Amino acid sequence: MNASGYLHPVLSGGQSQAFEKEYFQGKEVEAWKAMNRAGAAVAKQALLDVQESIGEKALSSLLVLVGKGHNGGDALIATRHILSACPGARAVLVFPFGLGHLRPLAQRSLDDLQVAGGSRLSVLSIRRGNVESVLDQLVSKMGPGSIDLCIDGILGMQFRPPLRTPARELLEVVNEMGSITCRIAVDLPSGVGDESDEQTFMANFTYATGIAKTGLFQLSNRETVGRIRYLDLGFFNEPYDSDRSVISETALFFRRGLRATQVHKKTFGHVFIFGGSATMPGAILMTVKAALKSGVGLVTAFVPESVVAEAAAETPEAMWVGLPEIPDHGGLALEGLGLVKQHAKKASAWVLGPGMGNHAETVTLLEEALKLSKAPVLLDADALQSGIVIRDWEDRSCLITPHVGEFNRLLDRPLNTPVEEKEVLQLASQCHCTVLLKGSPTLISSGGTAAYSCSGGPVLARGGSGDILSGLIGGRISIPDTDFQSSILEGAAWQGAAADRLARARGQVSAKATDILGFL
Repeated sequence: MNASGYLHPVLSGGQSQAFEKEYFQGKEVEAWKAMNRAGAAVAKQALLDVQESIGEKALSSLLVLVGKGHNGGDALIATRHILSACPGARAVLVFPFGLGHLRPLAQRSLDDLQVAGGSRLSVLSIRRGNVESVLDQLVSKMGPGSIDLCIDGILGMQFRPPLRTPARELLEVVNEMGSITCRIAVDLPSGVGDESDEQTFMANFTYATGIAKTGLFQLSNRETVGRIRYLDLGFFNEPYDSDRSVISETALFFRRGLRATQVHKKTFGHVFIFGGSATMPGAILMTVKAALKSGVGLVTAFVPESVVAEAAAETPEAMWVGLPEIPDHGGLALEGLGLVKQHAKKASAWVLGPGMGNHAETVTLLEEALKLSKAPVLLDADALQSGIVIRDWEDRSCLITPHVGEFNRLLDRPLNTPVEEKEVLQLASQCHCTVLLKGSPTLISSGGTAAYSCSGGPVLARGGSGDILSGLIGGRISIPDTDFQSSILEGAAWQGAAADRLARARGQVSAKATDILGFL
C-alpha cells in the first residue's frame, strides 16, 4: 500500500470549518450522526486511556466542562456512553456559558444524557454574577476525593484569543484541582487554536475528533495538549492532499491479512543488523528480538565475537556473525570488513548502530560496509554520526531515527534545543533521506511533508524502546515488494499501539522496554 493511504490531513481551524461545511452540506441529520460517532469514540478511547492511571479500578467520578457548541455536544454524548459502561459512576456537568445558550445539537445531547443519567448527574450553570459561587460549589461538590476523569468540551476549532470570562476563571480553577486523575480535551483543549491563549485547559490527552487540527502539533502547545489521539470518524475515506498529516489506524491493517500459502523464509526478506559491543550487548539484542517479530523472513546480526555465544543462546532464531573486536574497547573492528563482504549480497535491508559505540574504527567499518550494497538502510543510535548521516542518500532508501538529543548532535548544537518541524523537513530534503524524530508525537518526514505518529507515550521514555523501534521498522523495510515509506509508518504505529496496551495493562512506571515485545 502506498504511504498516502495511511495518512489523514492535519488542517487549520479555518480549513476544518470549510471542510465540514462542504461535507455536511447544511444537513443537521448528518451533523448529528457525526456528533454521535464522535461522542462514542471519545468515550471508548477515554475508558481505555484512563486505565493507565486508575488500573482495574472501576471509574466512579467524572467532571465534564460543557460549551454551547459541537464540542459540548461531543462531551455530553461521551458522558452518556461512559455512564452506561460504568453503572457506579456519577458526573458533574459545568456549563460556563449557562444552559440558555446551548446550540440545538448540544441541547439534544443534554436532553438524551439527562434521560439516561437521571440522579447520577449534577448540573452547575454559570450565569452573570454567580461565577464565584458556582466555582465554590464545584470545589466542594467534588470533595477531597479523586476525580477519575475530567472532559473538556468548552471551546473548539473556532476559538480566537483572548479567552474570556467565565471560561477563563473556570479553567484556572480546574487546572489547579489536584484531585483530577486524568484530563481529556475534546478536539482541542479550550484556549488552543490556530492561535492560542496563555490560559488553556491542561490536558493529559487531546482527542482530535474527525480532523486533526494544526494547533495540536505546534511546539509551543506540547505541554498543553498532552498526548494526541486521532479519532477517525470516516471523513477521509477518499484521498486528501495535505503537507501535514497524522497516521491513521489503517497503518496497522497490514497485520489482518493471510499470507500466501506457497512461500518460504526468503520470500519475506533478510535484514542485517550491525551493532553491539563487549560492554554494551543489550541494545542489539533488543533490536534483533523486535526484528524477529516484524514479519521478516531472516535476521542476521553482526556483533563482536565475544557476544555471539550468549546472544545466540538467548535468541537462537537469528543468525549471529562474530566480528573481530577493537582491543581494550570491545567494539567492532575494521578487520571484520572482509567477513561482511562475504554476506553483503544477501541483505534486503541494513540496520546500523544499536549499542555499537562511537569508536572511530567502528564508524569507518560502517562507512565501508555501506558501500557494499544499495539495499535500504536504517541508521540509529551510535550510527547517527554526522560523518555517516550528512550526505546525499539519493541513490538508496535511507531512514534515520534520532531522538531530540541525537538530532541536535547531528546539527552540532546544544542537545536540549527544541526541534522545529521545519528543521526536520530541511534535514530530510538536504540529505534525500527520511527522518523519524522520536517523541510525543513522533515526526516522520522525507522532505516536503510531515507525518505524525501519535501513539505510544511516556511508557516509551526508557532505554531500549528506540532499539525495538529500529528492529521493527528494519524488518518491515526488508520485506520485498513493500513500500519503503509505508513500512516506516507501519513500524511506528505498531510500536506505539503495543506501548499503549502495555501501559494500560501494567501502568507507565514499572514496565520494561522489552515488555513491548509481548504486546505486538
